[in-house]
Amino acid sequence: MTNLFKLNKTLLLNKRPNPHTPLIVESYLKTELKGQSILHLRPMYVLSLVLILTVAVFSAGCSGGKDSKTAKKEDFAEEKEMFGAMPDAAVGEKRAKRETDFKEDLSDPSKTPVLDPSATEKAPAEFGFGVRTDAQIEKEHPRANKIAVLAPLVGDVEVFGKDTSDGAELASDEINDKGGIRGQKYDLLVFDTKASIEGARVGVTNFTRENVAAIVGAPTGEVSFSASKLINDNQLIMLSAGSRRRLGDTGPYYFRNTLNDQYAIKQLTQYIIAEKKLKKFALFTSLVNDYSIKLSAAFKSEIELNKAQLTHELYIMSPEMTHVGQEETSIAAQLSKLKNNPPDALIYTGDGSEGAQVVKEMRKMGLKIPMVGAEDLMVPEFIALGAAANGTLVYGGFNEDSENPRVKAFVANFRKKYNRVPSRIAALSYDAYYMIARAIENAKSMRPSHLRNALAELKNFEGVTGKTTMDKNREALKEPFIFEMKSKGNQYRFVSLKEPL
Repeated sequence: MTNLFKLNKTLLLNKRPNPHTPLIVESYLKTELKGQSILHLRPMYVLSLVLILTVAVFSAGCSGGKDSKTAKKEDFAEEKEMFGAMPDAAVGEKRAKRETDFKEDLSDPSKTPVLDPSATEKAPAEFGFGVRTDAQIEKEHPRANKIAVLAPLVGDVEVFGKDTSDGAELASDEINDKGGIRGQKYDLLVFDTKASIEGARVGVTNFTRENVAAIVGAPTGEVSFSASKLINDNQLIMLSAGSRRRLGDTGPYYFRNTLNDQYAIKQLTQYIIAEKKLKKFALFTSLVNDYSIKLSAAFKSEIELNKAQLTHELYIMSPEMTHVGQEETSIAAQLSKLKNNPPDALIYTGDGSEGAQVVKEMRKMGLKIPMVGAEDLMVPEFIALGAAANGTLVYGGFNEDSENPRVKAFVANFRKKYNRVPSRIAALSYDAYYMIARAIENAKSMRPSHLRNALAELKNFEGVTGKTTMDKNREALKEPFIFEMKSKGNQYRFVSLKEPL
């Protein structure tokens, strides 16, 4: 017992860790315990052993046999070297002088160094977010006669990648068959990101080496966000075909060709109030879908601005969430709140498959009100509801059944080349390629700043998705198509009520 406590005292007196402590403990255990099992020791022995081992855990690198005065001196020297000497009594005066000198430097431009933007061809935000002088632009290397597509061609989101690639390819073939851009044919380079962040970055790096004029990007996450620094640093134009996320703030070389949801909701709300005479709405949000939350906020705002009535706010949560009641995960439970005071229509902002479940539940309850929503409802699973979904009103960015000659030609050529009907993404990609071609035609030169400025100044471009103008944030301004689910040709489908063509 005495020996155990003596060893404890020795270890605890060491203020600095000792690398030999584990050896001391091991040696003691071998000599004092003499092979006994720890289970046979008295409780006090066990307690002492716990104390020894606890100290040992924190005992890496000790001052060994040095006396306490020597250890303290070395401790102080180490701390002084690491943190510097303690400030003297005049520290306040020195700090005040530094602040005064700093203010004087700020007031004197000659003492404030400024990074020379002409020293680099890169375009980070500190250089004016893409704005450059003529002298700086002259130092840029002109781009080659190449336009690229960055898209996932395999994996869960390959459908978006293939639609993007096919839409751009059709546009490229049409333009080259007609003599090209400014009399020059352009190569189309396609890179498969394999739906990965690294794939997107490798693709952009390859396009930089190829000196491409611009990139048509698929509306997938890795394409939209993974390579933003590479895109902007290398002054590569990225025109997204259909991303639902705002990209203009991502950098001066990011552009987006898609319908603005908030503006589309405004147009749809005004239309259904004025033309369909709907005044009272229930709003159903899918809280498992962050985009549903955004769309619901826009609908709610427009209902209030148009002095309509919001009678109910419903929501659905995932059953996998913790601390959530059954009512909050049940579509039927939420819809039951409408039975005593049914609205004129139910606005639903989730995806098409969940929307189909909502319609089925409404019909089971005898609720015959129409659904209102976004283009997310324009999917086969929802359309398959047929008569049950009759009267559903949505906005969208493309109408494959349009009678517009330009759209009819696009649909016919796409079906002939790829043996399928073009999707909204394919149409947006097709338009995106033509928008880039228009920018090249209008640009002063093939230098990246001139190409970027020409695309940013694009106005009233007439494509298969409507008329497009780029705003100051390089986001497309478009009017929406408005659709209603109706019976047409012995089948139910979304029929266009209003077209921006």
